[in-house]
Amino acid sequence: MKRACICLLLILLVTYIKEGYELVTVDTIVKSSIMASLSDVAEEVAAIPLETTDSCKLSHVRLIKRDGDNLFLVNKRQLYHFSNSGKFINQITYCTLDHPNNILVADYVIDPVHKQLIVMDEEQNAHYYNYQGNFLGKINLSDNRPWNSLIKLTYYDHHIWATAERTVERKEYNNQKFLEQWLYKFDTIFNEVESRKLNSVDLGRFSLNRELCPEVAVANEKIYVQSPSLQPEELLQDTLYLISRNKLNITNEYSDILPLRIGSRFLVSTYYNPNAANMNYTYCFDLKKNYSYNVKGGLEDNFYGTGQIAELQAMDVHSNYYCYCKMGEEVEKAFPGRTENDNPVLFIVKLKA
Repeated sequence: MKRACICLLLILLVTYIKEGYELVTVDTIVKSSIMASLSDVAEEVAAIPLETTDSCKLSHVRLIKRDGDNLFLVNKRQLYHFSNSGKFINQITYCTLDHPNNILVADYVIDPVHKQLIVMDEEQNAHYYNYQGNFLGKINLSDNRPWNSLIKLTYYDHHIWATAERTVERKEYNNQKFLEQWLYKFDTIFNEVESRKLNSVDLGRFSLNRELCPEVAVANEKIYVQSPSLQPEELLQDTLYLISRNKLNITNEYSDILPLRIGSRFLVSTYYNPNAANMNYTYCFDLKKNYSYNVKGGLEDNFYGTGQIAELQAMDVHSNYYCYCKMGEEVEKAFPGRTENDNPVLFIVKLKA
C-alpha cells in the first residue's frame, strides 16, 4: 500500500514537472511583435469595388457573407445583394414603412441548399427571403422559447446554430435568477435539435470578462463558440495556456467560449468599436512559426495601401477568410477616381495555410 502511494506521488510529481516544463518551453520559443502588416498573415487579398447606383449608396458595411457568385452584406441594418465582382443586384430589406420587406436586420444566415436568406430582426423574428428578395415566410423566435434572446446566428451542416442569453433560477442560491449564455442547434425552421450551456474558458488567471456577442465557429468540423478578448495584452499568455492545456482541441459537446478563432494556421482575435478606437486591435498567432502579432488599431494594409485595418471581419466558419472595407481617400491610390460618394471597396483576405 505504501509503495503504491509512493508510486502515485511520483507520477503526479513527474506530470506537474512535465506540464511546467512545457509551459516554460513554449513561452521561451514564442516570438511576438506589436507591429504587423497584412502580408505577415495573408496569402492573397482580392479587391471588389462595390457598384454605386442611385438606389444603393453604402457607408459602413458589415456581416459580409457569400454563396458562390452571390455576395450579401448589411449597411444601416438593411440587407443588400451583390455579385462576386461587385455588381449591385438588389436590396433585400428596406427601412421604409410602406415596403413589405420593412425590417431592421439584427443578423442573418445564408441557407445555400434552399437558396434562401434567413434574417433575424431586432424583435426576434426570423424572416425568409429568396435571393431575389421575395418574402417567403416569418417565424416568431421568442414565442414560448426558453431563451431571452438569440445573439448570433450561424449556418453549418444544414442547420442553424445560435448563441443565446437565458435567465435561469438556481435552487442552490435561493432561486435567484442568473443570466447564462447557451448554444442551440436548430433545423432551418428553428425546431430545436440540441442545446448546451456555455462557460467561460479557464485561462489560468482571474478574469471578470463577460463574453461579448459570442459567435459559432468550426474547427476540425466540430462546433465551438468564440468571443473577442477585451484584454488583448493577455492574449499571448492566454494562447500559450490554452495550447498547453489542450483546450484548442475541439471535441463534440465542447462548451467553453474561447477568446480565439481557430484557423488552419492562425489563431485570431479581433475587436472593433467605432466609439472606442483605443480598444481596437488585431491579434494573430502563427501556429506554424510560433509567432504572435498583437497590433493595436489593426494590421497595416501593404497590399493596396489603404492604411491600418481597424475592422477585420471573419467571413467563413472555418476562420480562414476575413474581409475589410475601405472608401474615399483610403482607396484613392489603388482605385484612382473613386470618390467619397462611391460605395466602399471590399477586400477579401485569404490567410496563409
